[in-house]
Amino acid sequence: MKPTYRPDRPDRGDRPDRGDRPDRGDRPAAPRRAPADDPHAQPLPETDLPIYHAKTLAGLESLVEAELRNHGAEILRVGRRGIDFGADMETLFRVCMCSRFALRILRPILQFEAQDAQDLYEQATQWDWLSVMEAKSTFAIDATVYSDLFTHSQFATLRLKDAIADHFRAIGGIRPSVDRERPDVRIHLHISGAQVTVSLDAAGEPLSRRGYRPAKAPAPLNEVLAAGLLALAGWRPGIPLYDPMCGSGTFATEAALWCDGYPVNWHRRRYAFMNWRGYDEDAFFDVRAQLKARVVAVPTPIFASDKDYGPVSMTRQSLVNMEVEDHVELGRAGDEDVFASEVVEGDEFVLHDGVPDDGAVGPDGEGAFGGGVVPAEDEGEAFDAALGGADFDAGVAEVKGGVEDEVGAVF
Repeated sequence: MKPTYRPDRPDRGDRPDRGDRPDRGDRPAAPRRAPADDPHAQPLPETDLPIYHAKTLAGLESLVEAELRNHGAEILRVGRRGIDFGADMETLFRVCMCSRFALRILRPILQFEAQDAQDLYEQATQWDWLSVMEAKSTFAIDATVYSDLFTHSQFATLRLKDAIADHFRAIGGIRPSVDRERPDVRIHLHISGAQVTVSLDAAGEPLSRRGYRPAKAPAPLNEVLAAGLLALAGWRPGIPLYDPMCGSGTFATEAALWCDGYPVNWHRRRYAFMNWRGYDEDAFFDVRAQLKARVVAVPTPIFASDKDYGPVSMTRQSLVNMEVEDHVELGRAGDEDVFASEVVEGDEFVLHDGVPDDGAVGPDGEGAFGGGVVPAEDEGEAFDAALGGADFDAGVAEVKGGVEDEVGAVF
């Protein structure tokens, strides 16, 4: 098919000369700077405990700090998207099993300054990697780089991988293998300027991967983000929750896990720290038994619906995967009257209507969307007021009732 002729559009030969524009190679590279409050930039307070770093999402730091204290950790420093803390092995077990708002728990093992990739390789080769892994172990490396000295994070990762392999070749001729999916040891490489920090990932897979997400769920929301938004909205077990656009059910499932009382990662059977030298299996199962003995379920009305059967089915599967299906009542859009009949006069409730497509959270944990507060005065008026008084087209995320007498912002 011939292109449509456009007489008002100049021919290619009529376009202005672009010879004076610099080539891509002449353009200056954008500087890669670490955040001003980079947690690796300053020394930590002294402690007799092993030091760990909990990574989280921006805005959820206070939630992580509170749960770390609750599990007996010694808080050393609170930074942006991360908290440094001291913990013994039993506390580490509790944190990894129970942390609802942390993405990863890292154990720094090696810190040095490097001016380029070759410098990184040479210094990493000299470290005693046999102290944290064996030649038959598998490993994987994740990298975070903020540096003008290291402009390609994958190349820095490759050089660290080579350093580990060559170290084992030098001492025994056998080198560990790389396994990106299920490594025995997951290593995190952090570079800020010339400062290099190498850490072990205590959990292995991110703690946000609870294990309930359906394989084909479209655009699933990060589980830590969902739990954090519920917490920042003021929701807690005991407050009824209604999600009228449940999608794959992340909010409903996170709420159900919270109400169930078990550690949020109770179903996980494999942690990377199980492959660490000094791991005490008996201590791990003692901690599990202690946590199980303290489980207290909080009965909470949770309702979830969607206009299509597909999302409702995915939500049901998520709940079944975590054995919390009895905590949530599912339905299709239009069941508001049925759900509203479950909310008695004077109850407070949270009405949820999704989050932005990109899951963005603004500064200090504030969402890039609004919300409102609505009291539940009778068994129909509560939902009518919420649905009618909130501008869902503008992207309302949460409507929380029973706290104030007028519509107001939650996020």
